Amino acid sequence: SSGINAEYGGTQYDFPKMWKPAEITIEFPYINDAHRSLPYCYAYFQTWNFDANNAMGLLKVDMCRETSSGWQKTNKFPVEPIFAGRPDGESEDDGVLMAPVFDADTEKTDLYVWDAKSLEVIAIVSTPVTVPFTLHGTWIPE
Repeated sequence: SSGINAEYGGTQYDFPKMWKPAEITIEFPYINDAHRSLPYCYAYFQTWNFDANNAMGLLKVDMCRETSSGWQKTNKFPVEPIFAGRPDGESEDDGVLMAPVFDADTEKTDLYVWDAKSLEVIAIVSTPVTVPFTLHGTWIPE
């Protein structure tokens, strides 16, 4: 299924066939830091979509259930997504993803914040700088 986030735009996708060869390239895997060196199910990626949508996106892969879902919006180019867990989180994917997103239409960069469970955009923060979409990111919780 797919749906539109009416407030911020963008399309959320399900990729039920992700476990077979697909026309998608992924980069920059990121997991919940609390699960490093431990078993985990969820990994988040930047996607390179070579299609008519002129967009890069995000992909969430649930390796335990062998399912995946994603987000992309035409002319939007997010860099490496960073997971920040909710301090009192109850599940591995309880938190947010953050990434600067370059907008090819305005040539500006905003910080996007997605709900890590659903990949729904929950906030867009304007930034005073333009960040190229090929840079890495990091999250420092303090």
